[in-house]
Amino acid sequence: MHSPEAIDLVFNSDLFKVAGEVLEGEVLLNFPTLQLDKVEEVYVKLEGTISTRITRSRGNTSNTSRQTVHLYDQKIPVWSRGTAYPPPDTHILTIPFRFTLPSKLPPSCEFDTLDRGGRVEYSIQVVGVRPGKFQINRRILRPFVVVPPHPKGAAVGQALRAGWAGGWRSIMETKPVRRGIWGEYSNVKWTITVPNIDVFPILTPIPFTITVVTMTRPMKRSEDTVQKDEPIFPAPPRTVQGIEFKLQRNIHIKAMLDEIGSKGVFVAHLGGFDVKARSSDTPTTPVEVEVMDNVWIPAALGNEKDQRGSWKQEVNFRSSFTLKCPPAFSMTTMTVHVDFPGIGNNLRGQFPLRIVSNLQAPGDGVPWDGPPPILDIPP
Repeated sequence: MHSPEAIDLVFNSDLFKVAGEVLEGEVLLNFPTLQLDKVEEVYVKLEGTISTRITRSRGNTSNTSRQTVHLYDQKIPVWSRGTAYPPPDTHILTIPFRFTLPSKLPPSCEFDTLDRGGRVEYSIQVVGVRPGKFQINRRILRPFVVVPPHPKGAAVGQALRAGWAGGWRSIMETKPVRRGIWGEYSNVKWTITVPNIDVFPILTPIPFTITVVTMTRPMKRSEDTVQKDEPIFPAPPRTVQGIEFKLQRNIHIKAMLDEIGSKGVFVAHLGGFDVKARSSDTPTTPVEVEVMDNVWIPAALGNEKDQRGSWKQEVNFRSSFTLKCPPAFSMTTMTVHVDFPGIGNNLRGQFPLRIVSNLQAPGDGVPWDGPPPILDIPP
C-alpha cells in the first residue's frame, strides 16, 4: 500500500471516459514524508489491457492458458529528487499531468466464471520509485471506465430522449397450446414493438410494448359463460410476474492458442420485468398494463347459442428499458418468455440487437443533463 501522506492522486475516476478524451489530474507530493520514505522519482502511467484466461480440466489435473494484450501504455515522469520543491508556505508540491486517450479503444467490460474469463480495463497509476533490493515502490492505482464514441448512437439517443417520433417495428412469436395431452389446440402469440432503429444506444430509455394475444380452442359460445373481464384458458398474464424479458450475450474468449465460447449469457432483466418485479407487486420500472375486453370471434354464422368460434383475449404491457451494459463487440440477444398453464405451454422468442455507445466524440457535447448514469461494470 502507498503512504497517503507521501503521495496522493487527484483524478476523477467516477465518471466514465470517452475514447479520444483528454485526461487531466494532479499528483500531490508531501515532501517531509517523501524524504523519509526514500522516494527518488515519481511517474504517472496510463495503461489499457485485455486479459483473458481459459482453464481446461482433465481428470484430476487442470491447465490454465492466460494472455494479456496491451492496448495502450504511456509513462510520464513528473518528479525526481532535486528537480522541484514545494512553495515556501507549504510542504505539498502539486504537479499536474495530462494524457490523451487513443480514439480507437474497445469499451471497458468484464466476464468471469470458474473456467474462463476476460476483461478490458484501463487505469491511471502513480508510482514512487524507491531504489534498493528490499525497497517496495509506492503505488496508487485508479481504474476508470472507457466507452468509445458512436455518432449514430448519440443521434438516435437524442431522438429517443426527445420522445420517439419515428417508425416502429414488431417481432412476433406464435405457438399452439392445449390444457392437457388430448384435445383441440388453442393459439397464443406475443408481439414486441420497439422503435425502428438499427442501433440501440446505452443509457437511454427505449420505449416498447409487449402484447400477448390468445385465441381459445374452437367452442360453442354457450359452452363456457365468459364475462368481458373473465379469463379463460389460455389466459394471457395480467401482471409482469407472468413475463420474462431479458438481455443475453454470446462470449468468445481467446487465450494464447486456446479458444472457448459461452452462449446465452444472462446480462439483465429489462423494462420492469426483472427479478424484483417477479416477486413483488411493484416493478422497479413502471409498467402500464392494459387488459382488453374478451372478444367473441365466430367461426361461421348461425344460431347464437350453438354458434362455434373462439374467444380472443389480449393484454398490453407498455414500458421502457435502459441498457446499462457496455457496448457490445457484436450482436446481443433479447429474449421474451411467457408461460401458460399446461405441459410445455411456454412461448419463447429471441431477436438480435446491436448495442452501441450514446456518446459523441470528445468536444461534440454530452448527451445528458446532469450527472451521467453508471454502467453495470464491476468496480
